[in-house]
Amino acid sequence: MLRSIAFLLAAILALPAMAQDHSNSDYLDAITADFNGTSEKLNSLAQAISEDHFDWSPAEGVRSVVEVLNHVSDANFGIAASLGHMSDYEASNIDTKEGALARLSASQAHVVELLASLAKADLSTTTELFGMTINHYGAIGILTGHTHEHLGQLIAYARSNEIAPPWSGG
Repeated sequence: MLRSIAFLLAAILALPAMAQDHSNSDYLDAITADFNGTSEKLNSLAQAISEDHFDWSPAEGVRSVVEVLNHVSDANFGIAASLGHMSDYEASNIDTKEGALARLSASQAHVVELLASLAKADLSTTTELFGMTINHYGAIGILTGHTHEHLGQLIAYARSNEIAPPWSGG
């Protein structure tokens, strides 16, 4: 009887840890799928924009296509670093389509590695990001939201230049 009670007590005490792992896994799987889908669209749209449009901007003082891609890459590497996933990245102003796309892909792969590394992490742990203290859940939300934001920006840029997003059917 005593062994049964001890076993049940141990199982009950382990439940929060098991729930945390399961919760992290489900959350990170969903975030990774979302990030991968948005990244795929961002990459395919950037591929569809000709190199002669890469310096296009809707107005003076507004980022060009290539500057948007550099900005997204910098944010991917930078936010990952704030969560402890370091790389050899340096902020860059790549001005070619090929270079910007290669760097974007590398930054996206780095984020996917980060997300995979967080499966057993305590996502309520805080970090400093953009001058504020934020937990890892919030930082991941900023990272994925940022990718969505700039996909939307490049959709507007493409449509302004009569370029249809490849997945839209025209």
